[in-house]
Amino acid sequence: MISFAKAVIGRKEQNAVQRVLASGWLTMGEETVKFEEEFAAFVGTKEAIAVNSCTAGLFLSLKALGIGKGDEVIVPSLTFIATANVVLHTGAIPVFADVSDDTWTLDPKDVERVRTKRTKAVIPVHYAARKAYIDYDLPVVEDSAHLIDKKCASGNVTAYSFYATKNITTGEGGMVTTNDKAIASWLRKARLHGMSRDAWKRYGVKGKWQYDVEFPGFKYNMIDINAALGRVQLQRLPRLNEKRDKLVGYYNKLLQLQNTGNHLYPILVKKRDKFMNYMTEKGIQCSVHFLPVHLMSAYKSYKVNLPVTEYIGERVVTLPLHPLLTKKDIEYIADCVNAYKKKYE
Repeated sequence: MISFAKAVIGRKEQNAVQRVLASGWLTMGEETVKFEEEFAAFVGTKEAIAVNSCTAGLFLSLKALGIGKGDEVIVPSLTFIATANVVLHTGAIPVFADVSDDTWTLDPKDVERVRTKRTKAVIPVHYAARKAYIDYDLPVVEDSAHLIDKKCASGNVTAYSFYATKNITTGEGGMVTTNDKAIASWLRKARLHGMSRDAWKRYGVKGKWQYDVEFPGFKYNMIDINAALGRVQLQRLPRLNEKRDKLVGYYNKLLQLQNTGNHLYPILVKKRDKFMNYMTEKGIQCSVHFLPVHLMSAYKSYKVNLPVTEYIGERVVTLPLHPLLTKKDIEYIADCVNAYKKKYE
């Protein structure tokens, strides 16, 4: 079976994790601090705050901006469910806008259509690592779960994902970046119960045991085991992204498409169930990114009409895309796709 996604984990990652295990300090400590510093330098931002998931990062980002009960936050429906869920968990209301038919990211014109006096923020999603429009005259939280690249940070509060299928992985984990020191300071406390000093600051080499709980916070911090893995993965990222870019280009040539972004390779097919079964029979694992959020049972009360999102949602399939694929793999996958379309479409 050709896997849909596969992490590139080698001896360096194993050694990094073993080093942390041998150190005796497993929770958030010096390794996490170094990962934050290195990540901030890589994406080009002043502050980086490591968390245990991109979902936690999105939630904390909204809280940091003061989003709460009765506020409206505009989100795409063509996204992972977390983008909308975190809005609800702040007490705010997710307002779904359609995506552009070329980028599949939030359509700025539709954002203006659904905007009201209660709109307090917008969450653009960089779908498949395609850069979304972000220049709104509203507070912006970027969902960059799919996009991590050299100097990609814009200055907005942005959440990244290190989930197992992402361009780099810590198994589970995420990062929030910002250029605002006050927001960064709040995020560092909020991710760990609202405490003024974490364990490393209390019990590290130069630590002081005293601490205060400045506000009721959360338990969303990263630990050093994950951070050690992330530091090695970050060093690999330019080469991993370069390989992904080449694979996307090869797919485009063989499938006669013009896809951009290097995290997912989406296509549109008719009779999706038949296609998925067909590809499985051919030994190819595909996925779907995404089923529209506003059509899920949890959101059935949100009566909206999003024609582009719904068109994509009925047909989208994502083909395997990861750095361990070979040209021969891509040729085989493309041959199967083209044969299916010739026969059934």
